[in-house]
Amino acid sequence: MNMKKKMMVHRLLAGTLALLGFASCSDGNEEGELICEYGTPYSKFLVKGKVNSDKDEPLKGIQVIVRSQWNNNAALADTVYTDEKGEFRTEELRATGIEHQQVYFNDIDGEENGGAFKSDSVLIKYMNRERLEEGSGWYVGKFEYSTKKPVKLSEKQENMVNE
Repeated sequence: MNMKKKMMVHRLLAGTLALLGFASCSDGNEEGELICEYGTPYSKFLVKGKVNSDKDEPLKGIQVIVRSQWNNNAALADTVYTDEKGEFRTEELRATGIEHQQVYFNDIDGEENGGAFKSDSVLIKYMNRERLEEGSGWYVGKFEYSTKKPVKLSEKQENMVNE
């Protein structure tokens, strides 16, 4: 088969496959070939830190939720609680758009562990980041995010009602 006919057959096949939803991809073994990947970049990460009162006392039992800030997707969330030292650590999480994860801090036990405290949150991109594992392809790598300093929750003020 001469070169012109080969090119025509290749173009017809490529056009047919494109119409059917297929693409021509390579394993990258030959120089100059483009490797095709399908999907969305993702990474693994975990979050750790400490929660104190505004008087620098560690807070036990504070609910810490890590989830997507832009859609508040509870399906991709992780919930942990602070220990007696006010420290927390999530399990390994996986997400796309890791910089859009929000960490929420909620006092759910009221007065039980030293007072009732206001809720707060921090966007994960403002926390310290350490790369734990290199990535390849769509996998960006594994990261550990930690609070730069203890998160401080202030006490809720009781509403004064005049009778």
